[in-house]
Amino acid sequence: MRLKPWIWPAAAALVALAAVVFGLFLVDRLGERAIARQQTAMADAARDYFVAFARDEGVRGLAAALNRHAQQESADGFRYALEDHAGHMIAGADVVSSLDAPDAGWRTVVEPDSSPLRLWRVLAQPLSGGYTLIVAEDLSARDALRKAVFRGSELAVALAAFGAAAGGMGLNAMLMRRTRTIAHTAERIAAGDLSARAPVRTGGDVFDDLGHAMNRMLTRIEELMSGMRTVTDSIAHDLRSPLTRLKGALMRASEPGASETARAQALDDANAEADQVLAMLNALLDIAHAESGLSLENMQRIDIAGLVLGMADLFGPVAEDAGQMLVTDAPSIPVLARAHPALLRQAVGNLLHNAVIHAGPGAMVTVKVEETAPGCTRISVADDGPGVPSEHLGRVQERFVRLEAARTTAGSGLGLALVAACAKLHGGRLVLGDNHPGLVAALELADPRS
Repeated sequence: MRLKPWIWPAAAALVALAAVVFGLFLVDRLGERAIARQQTAMADAARDYFVAFARDEGVRGLAAALNRHAQQESADGFRYALEDHAGHMIAGADVVSSLDAPDAGWRTVVEPDSSPLRLWRVLAQPLSGGYTLIVAEDLSARDALRKAVFRGSELAVALAAFGAAAGGMGLNAMLMRRTRTIAHTAERIAAGDLSARAPVRTGGDVFDDLGHAMNRMLTRIEELMSGMRTVTDSIAHDLRSPLTRLKGALMRASEPGASETARAQALDDANAEADQVLAMLNALLDIAHAESGLSLENMQRIDIAGLVLGMADLFGPVAEDAGQMLVTDAPSIPVLARAHPALLRQAVGNLLHNAVIHAGPGAMVTVKVEETAPGCTRISVADDGPGVPSEHLGRVQERFVRLEAARTTAGSGLGLALVAACAKLHGGRLVLGDNHPGLVAALELADPRS
């Protein structure tokens, strides 16, 4: 169903009108019952009073009292009379004489020759000596009260409907204005303006919450789009060289006059270049899986300290061959946490590989594991080598970024990007800092469920 601008005011008015009408119906029914009980109690009280009066003052005294009461204007709707054993009225209000009173108890009767129709509720109470006390309630008094209530209710219903319609129109205008603002932002995004954001207020309403969520989504989309463009450009740039060398090696291998030794060397070179390309693509896939959260299904509870110490033992000989010293600092008890073992092992390996490659001969590489808080673990790899200039600490975490000092070594510039993606998968972050001298890379992990 298509929501028209007038639907909200109309729906609000109808709902309010139905609620008011239903409420008035309940008030009428419940009020009628309450009035009937009250009037019955008043009639019973009057009957008991006059019966006691007759017992004390006699029938003559009761007749005189009823005649005096009949001469007065009664606003309560009750009339009283006294009949003899033959049914003739001997005292009280004249109107009662025309009513068909019961022998005893209650009866609702119609006043003869009344226009409009007039109903009476009559109570007959036999007295000693063959006399009967008649208590008659004029039900038209109740009808007059009901009509007065309904006249006031009509005005209340009209005011309620008008107020609901006005409130609905105001609410509709506010809703349309807020939704059009968000729709306008979405249209700007669709037109290519990725910087567009929905206007929000701090501590606002549900639309501001929606705007905050939408802006966070747009920021993430913009980051992904920018990252995609960067990755695409970087892949095109970084794959050109190995693919060109691969093609050149294959061409050398296919030359008719090439010797078997040259042909074999060319094929080895082509195989090495193909391995580099495949390693680069595999690294990109690992980063994509980590950043998208697809690797969460492989999370399990492991000993972080044991994993890191195992990787340090694996890189110990490599550090020795590079003329470096590898030192470990980890708790003697297991540091348990939920983690992706394969991806975390690869991330720690990348940090150790970078330290061994770039720290230089004679450097000391320190691997440290510490539990900073329940469910939070910090893995740091520090060296006292040349380090990274402070202005480049943020850039080196990006894909394919390689500083000039690292251009002479093999690599794709994806190592730290994979570590950062691993940290994100684990609900943490990669922090690079100055070790005075050298570089310290800290992989901060947190339970992704917390």
